[in-house]
Amino acid sequence: MKKMKDYFTTGEFAKLAGVKKQTLFHYDEIGIFQPEIKGENGYRYYSYTQLETFSVLTMFKDLKVPLKEIKAHMDHRSPEALIELLENKKAEMDLMMKRLATAKKYVDAKINLTREGMAAKVGEIIIDYVPDEYLVETSYKGLGDEKAVAEAVSEHFNYCHSLGIQGAYAIGGMIPKDSVTPEGYRYSKFYSVVDPSVLRESGFQDAFFDKGARYIGIYDNHGYDNVSKLCLAIIAYADRCGLTIGDHFYEDVILDDLSVNGYYNYMVKVSIKIIE
Repeated sequence: MKKMKDYFTTGEFAKLAGVKKQTLFHYDEIGIFQPEIKGENGYRYYSYTQLETFSVLTMFKDLKVPLKEIKAHMDHRSPEALIELLENKKAEMDLMMKRLATAKKYVDAKINLTREGMAAKVGEIIIDYVPDEYLVETSYKGLGDEKAVAEAVSEHFNYCHSLGIQGAYAIGGMIPKDSVTPEGYRYSKFYSVVDPSVLRESGFQDAFFDKGARYIGIYDNHGYDNVSKLCLAIIAYADRCGLTIGDHFYEDVILDDLSVNGYYNYMVKVSIKIIE
């Protein structure tokens, strides 16, 4: 057969489509995508109009649509079937994009938190400004042992998910100032700082608005061992400087298992609001 100028050989079409010739051979063999013309000599010829069709099939493959499903559609193709297929894939893409957006927010937050930990001066009292935040809170009246606290943290995580707040949000603890002694402390609440856009999407309207303010804080890299000592150091600092402070401390993990080896090497930050 004489080659026509408006048609492409398998090699030419493969180059235009950004695939290997073997892919086109395979798709032809299983009946998913066939050349417009097959010569008596077995040569395959593709038209330029087939480029869009092939790009859509490639998109389906990138979306992990099984070849079996693609073939089923091509075997029974119709405008109605195409609309149904595309609408189903659009719904899947919308969900995937939502999950990716949530994951990206977590990644961005984790990067910032890890950089904060890398720059932290362990053991030094600092004063910094924390901007407006929205907190999702759960109350805690249990014991201070690790098992009870772990169960409460898990319940907080599940509570966030029940509200439609998906994703891996850091969980911090609130410690009443009057509960702190050299021997220990107790938690009153657990909380997660949640992006306002996520709250709007979930429809949850009872998040606590924590207005931006200055905080006294201190970092430590011995896990939770020194939390009482850190709280007492902040109280003493505030007294010396004549600063009025809030009624509860915030306890946040800055570096965890993803960046340090072992629970007892976590970097923890304890902070409390300055009342002005």
